Amino acid sequence: MPFCPQCKTEFEQDFTECNACEEELLPSLIPAQVPGDADWHVVESVPNEVAGYILMNVLEDEGIHVYLRSNEIPAYGGIKGNPGKSEWGDILVPKYSLQIARETIKSYFDSLKEE
Repeated sequence: MPFCPQCKTEFEQDFTECNACEEELLPSLIPAQVPGDADWHVVESVPNEVAGYILMNVLEDEGIHVYLRSNEIPAYGGIKGNPGKSEWGDILVPKYSLQIARETIKSYFDSLKEE
């Protein structure tokens, strides 16, 4: 059953938007708490910290739990911990959110192309 990410109200299948919050409905309820033993997966690699925070906010706005991981070694002026990776870092989500996170990021990138 679709639900509103804002007020957590469940709706019948034919609804696409919450009538109270005017939020687009998500296909299924995302757990409120990320389990401590969540199986985290990289959903997107980012070229810099700003891009990471933008995508992190896009996912969080959809109610998806996100972890932004830098590939840089702290206090070493941008030196990468893994010289084989050219990206600044990775956006990780729990396995149960991986598919919806991919769809959300794709929709976000598609909306940028349209503008």
